[in-house]
Amino acid sequence: MQGYQKYRKYRDSTENKGQKFTKIILIVAICFVVFLIGKSLFGGNAEVQSTLPESNTNTTDTTEDVNGTTSAEVADSENTNSNMNANVNVDTSSADSFDIDACTKVFSRGPSTEKRVSLTFNVGTTKQGDIDKVLSALTNAGVKADFFARGDVAEEAPDLIKKISNAGFSVYNLSYSHPYFSDLPESGIVEQLANAETAISQTTGKTTKPFFRPPYGDADDDVTSVVISEGYCPVSWTVDALDWSTEYTSAQSKERVMSNIANGVIVLMQAANATTAEIVPGIITDLQSQGYEVVDLNTLLAL
Repeated sequence: MQGYQKYRKYRDSTENKGQKFTKIILIVAICFVVFLIGKSLFGGNAEVQSTLPESNTNTTDTTEDVNGTTSAEVADSENTNSNMNANVNVDTSSADSFDIDACTKVFSRGPSTEKRVSLTFNVGTTKQGDIDKVLSALTNAGVKADFFARGDVAEEAPDLIKKISNAGFSVYNLSYSHPYFSDLPESGIVEQLANAETAISQTTGKTTKPFFRPPYGDADDDVTSVVISEGYCPVSWTVDALDWSTEYTSAQSKERVMSNIANGVIVLMQAANATTAEIVPGIITDLQSQGYEVVDLNTLLAL
């Protein structure tokens, strides 16, 4: 009996030691797990931050432009778009001087309060034609003008678009493939605008905003609403020179323009047309002799 009691006392002591050892192992394991969790929560962020490029820590100028968008937001948007479109850095300086929020309709002319007119040119063909003569006439006269280009033309003849831009003239949006916009669903309108913007800005390095010319002047209320929501102000024309028509001579095209001149008139001509190249110098001379100031759309439509 005494031997059995000694055995029980030894066994109980052994079991107690084993239980204590097990508890110690369990506590150590719990502490280790807590340590790992804490490291992942607090130590990981420090490692991520240490690998960030220094350029991301630079202070960005957030000066607000006339549209109420900060330059930081514009830069972020441009970088996102340019990364998607062959890393083109798009300059939006042309858009900064026009308040798109003031655009609520299609403009076919500017205010009649100022003796100003605008000469605008469509780029609807890949043919270079007499574009050099048109650009030289504008440059030599020291007047501003605006060009509206198709996106597919910009893709097929980027040198033509680049030539216009390098001469110092703005290249705006004439859609991608020149369809009737009133026949398109909203998604189609957005796609036409976006594809033209991509094709042209990749060549010029500048946005096509804020102006868009509806193909064929076709823009009902629904089209206008979508275009404006995409950041464009639709601009048509007051008088078409019909310089593209075989039924009009150069003299008749010029007369058509000059007989319709008045304050705020927007003239439509074709960029690479031989007739256009012939009549542009005379139109500019006649306008200036009559006291008209030839200005770009940003100036004419400043509201």
